[in-house]
Amino acid sequence: MKYTLVMRGHPRYPERGKKAYASAQYEKTLSIDELIESILLHGSAFRKGDYKAVISTLAEAMAEKMAEGYKIDLAELGKFYPTLDCIGAKSMKDFDPDKHIKAVRVHWEPGEDFKDLKQKTTFREDLTRKMQKEVLKAQRKQAFPSSDEQS
Repeated sequence: MKYTLVMRGHPRYPERGKKAYASAQYEKTLSIDELIESILLHGSAFRKGDYKAVISTLAEAMAEKMAEGYKIDLAELGKFYPTLDCIGAKSMKDFDPDKHIKAVRVHWEPGEDFKDLKQKTTFREDLTRKMQKEVLKAQRKQAFPSSDEQS
């Protein structure tokens, strides 16, 4: 996994200064089709369409059950559960769910396959996106110098 280093401070305590933190850099976002292709490489009796149907049906059922207030345990994948994003009311009597509940969020509690993900990961420092753009710009400038620089 590639990462870049960033300097961050705590917004409430700027006097503490900034510290260096690693920030994950994603290679790309895998589509469901790409993920299924990866699953098929592990060997399977099922076809691509079978996986797509199961994932689609699972997502529908999970959304329905979480909207009803259920926590869903998917074994090695982990547990998924709803939480509420709300603003406070002056009192319990003043609380109006339509006004004070802003969103229902889905949280994930990792299953066993995800608990020691750090042990499975090889870390490689990478350039920040800004630095990557600057390097690319310099490479292009070197490969294709403009006419005014050649004279």
